[in-house]
Amino acid sequence: MANLEAKGKMSAWQLGIVITSGLLTARLLTATSPFVSCAQQLAWLSSALAGVLFYLAAYLMIRLGQQFPEETIGEYIPSLVGRKFGAIIFLVFIIVLLVNIINCAAALTTLVSIFLLDRTPQEFLVIVLLVAVVYGTVQDWRTILRVIQILFFGLPMLYIFYSLIWLNFDPLNLLPLWPDNFIGILQGVAYHTNYYTGYESLLVLLPLANRGKVSFTRTVGWGFLVITLIYVFGAIVLVGSITAKTIASVEQPVIYGMKSVELPGTFIERLENYMIMFFIPGTYISMVLSYFAIAEGCRKSLKYKDHRTFIPVFLPLIFWVSVFIYDPQRYHVFQNFSMFIAFFFSFVIIPLLLFLVWRKKGRDQQC
Repeated sequence: MANLEAKGKMSAWQLGIVITSGLLTARLLTATSPFVSCAQQLAWLSSALAGVLFYLAAYLMIRLGQQFPEETIGEYIPSLVGRKFGAIIFLVFIIVLLVNIINCAAALTTLVSIFLLDRTPQEFLVIVLLVAVVYGTVQDWRTILRVIQILFFGLPMLYIFYSLIWLNFDPLNLLPLWPDNFIGILQGVAYHTNYYTGYESLLVLLPLANRGKVSFTRTVGWGFLVITLIYVFGAIVLVGSITAKTIASVEQPVIYGMKSVELPGTFIERLENYMIMFFIPGTYISMVLSYFAIAEGCRKSLKYKDHRTFIPVFLPLIFWVSVFIYDPQRYHVFQNFSMFIAFFFSFVIIPLLLFLVWRKKGRDQQC
């Protein structure tokens, strides 16, 4: 008899596409200046190190999830740390994903309100974006998966438009090649929390994937490799085109770089508008994925039948914070908080949980 449950799950390759397709979001446009100002002309090295570091975090999450094949993080945490501490850790998990949604909404609506719809209030743009995200999240998982796979094909167009900055490339802007500030390179790695976002949803999506011959670590690893190469080459072309000093002094360096591109004899004008529009699919994927992981995680943890029950619960908070951090000073504070909470969850909580699992299994084997 055919295994209908297995057929209803996504493949390992689909899991890799889903996780990595949501990494190219509008958040990175607002985070380029801080990390380049730290790493200077060796921003590409920070991007390479960040790719390794954040894949390590994803790898640990996959290893943790594989210890409980049919359970999400909200279900197996109480058995490791108790009900109270488990509830706190699950709350931190929800906060991390909510922070990603809020950052995506703030970054995308800010860019749209400045460059595309300059006379439209940002509050209205946030409402429209959240309505679209909610509409996508209330669907069943198979429908969400199909939408993500369709929107995924828009991401190559994003990189094609970005690659036009190569027209202004000057290799001398990358000199000197020897780093004189290793601390700055490591600080640049920390700022990449805005570049690698939403992969925490692995802790909820793993039970929805079919365990076949191809491992999850391999497929997610290939996805992270592709995204890391995009970030590395993107840093090289951006610094080589408009210099690290210019990037550190302007608010939107990627947009600044696109504005400097001239294509004589063509009808295309304002290339930055096209690039912003192609950031919308990746940002939308990341927001829907994070919101679905929150709702599905709550459903499994509280043993509800439908994840839709929890979608309206967080909407007021997302809207209010997204509008509240429109002020640059508040946005800077929120960015620092999001960086801290993401690092704390990925590189402190997850390794500790994995250690507790291995310790518990070692005791069981001795018994």
